[in-house]
Amino acid sequence: MKPIKNLFMLFFSISLLLAGCTPAPTVLPTASPLSTVPPTETYPPTATATVSPTTTATQVPFPALTLKPGNFYFSLDGKPSFIYSRNMAGYQVAQYYTLLDWSKAGGARFVRIQLDSLGMGYTSTGGVDSNWAATWDQVLDKAQANGIYVLPTFTAWYDWNAGAGYSTWKNNPLNQANGGPVKSPDELFQSGSATQTMWLAWMETLVKRWQVRKNILGWEIFSEVNLASGNTQASGIDFVNAAAARIRAADPTGRPVTASLADTGTWPDFYKQTDIDFINLHPYPPTGQLDRALISQVRAALTKYNRPLLIGESGLSAETPDSTAGKLTVAPNAERGVRHAIWAGIVSGAMNGRALWWEDGVGIYFQNLGIPWMQKYETAELPAVNFVNGVDFSGFQPLESTSTSGVWGAALGNEQAVLGWYRDAACEPPDWNLQPVVSKQTVTITVPGNATNWRVDFYNTADGTTQLGSVSVTPKGTAITIPLPDFQDEIAFKASGR
Repeated sequence: MKPIKNLFMLFFSISLLLAGCTPAPTVLPTASPLSTVPPTETYPPTATATVSPTTTATQVPFPALTLKPGNFYFSLDGKPSFIYSRNMAGYQVAQYYTLLDWSKAGGARFVRIQLDSLGMGYTSTGGVDSNWAATWDQVLDKAQANGIYVLPTFTAWYDWNAGAGYSTWKNNPLNQANGGPVKSPDELFQSGSATQTMWLAWMETLVKRWQVRKNILGWEIFSEVNLASGNTQASGIDFVNAAAARIRAADPTGRPVTASLADTGTWPDFYKQTDIDFINLHPYPPTGQLDRALISQVRAALTKYNRPLLIGESGLSAETPDSTAGKLTVAPNAERGVRHAIWAGIVSGAMNGRALWWEDGVGIYFQNLGIPWMQKYETAELPAVNFVNGVDFSGFQPLESTSTSGVWGAALGNEQAVLGWYRDAACEPPDWNLQPVVSKQTVTITVPGNATNWRVDFYNTADGTTQLGSVSVTPKGTAITIPLPDFQDEIAFKASGR
């Protein structure tokens, strides 16, 4: 699963290979035994699924995670909550087990898995590859043992793209060149075609197989459908709506359904006209300013579509980390840019945060990255998870705010509670340099409701729990002005109105 963000011709470039998103950390020198990427492989790989021994993971309490109609956040055990997610990838089941253990340690609540990362999952006649499905059963078992939900993505653009750039169409079992019945990828998007009928039946079989599992969060039909060969907005909408109808008929639990677009600025009516339950955004800003992109793009999409919004995947660069264009991903201070994005997600208005591409899993396909490099981000979201733990996001929405020139960030909340996050305004890519101290800065937020006093508690983002002080502020009209304490890098706060 991977889109090729921000580049209109991404799929013509090898560097955009599996269309993804990538944040930026420093390259580590050696690879662990789990990062066994063959020297001749490129990203992404063509995998052959093999069944591995069953996991012996210790069971953890399993939360109820649902998206209730009309809500803009998932409910965690009945309470609207902001949650963190990751993208999984790998050649071997053992690699998924490792990444799922990291997800558990970091506090992630669900993982997004592109099912074609272990092979496309069907035979040349369109039937389910039984060995492939059994392998994914083991991954799903491990995720449930760790208390983690899964959002399966059935296919992605590169499986159905026959362009001159990166494409796995040449390996697609349904391709006529491989003994299958399909002449060209665009047949998938022709309403009522034999190809579409066959693929929808394959997808329906998997939904019926897995809908009995309690840790299926929902279903993603297609990743970055706007990058598939021969597809148009109209045919893409019709295809997704046909698939959504089949899923809902096959899954009586009513789990949410989604599909995603690559971040190309095309297909403006897709999220208006598709019968899906939430937007699936893939921000990969060409500037590397992922935190700014998250806040601006999420808020613009919420205003335009008025639907819940998931960050499906994201990164500091859509280009592969082994390319010159993708060097932000492995820049010396890229960790700061990733961390800022993790915190920015909270105040963006999206349902979830993190959702990185290269750092979460796809880095495993690069020999000089692999497990050791990704391990730098093993628990990167944990401080932010601690910060939002127990916060009821009922009625939370993005709030208008301004700040003095030394800081940048955002806030969201409701009539009684506001969350804010602000950082050193000068800490920008490619170097993400920090001032020794950020001092004498203020933030002004337009707040809803009639509270006559607000208590503001400031938190250290290194752990998300240590309080750095408090102030009491009185509204002037509909706005409160908050004096920030001196800090370095970033600061978060919780405000409660009375």
